[in-house]
Amino acid sequence: MKQISYFYSAENESEINLEIWKLFMNKSGAEREIHFEYTGIVFDIQLGEVGKVDLPELVETLLDKNGMGALPVLVVNEEVYKYGEFSVIDAISELLDVGVSIQVEED
Repeated sequence: MKQISYFYSAENESEINLEIWKLFMNKSGAEREIHFEYTGIVFDIQLGEVGKVDLPELVETLLDKNGMGALPVLVVNEEVYKYGEFSVIDAISELLDVGVSIQVEED
């Protein structure tokens, strides 16, 4: 089981990144079962907005050391996996063994 937590600042977070995380968080039981059959991966994803949730000590320590520039912080199985600027798409692809593609409409 991969316990994935994504901590972010609402002021600096991309709406697209949050929607990508929510897409995987909201998968149905059947979709998760299919994912498991193909990848062998079981996962749980939590989103945490800094200032609105209790932060794990390792995230607090990272923020104390690096300030808000450390955000976002991606924690997997209670260890910091990535922090600062990184591609959410690449991180999800690595962690869940899936390809992620997005299309953004321009206004």
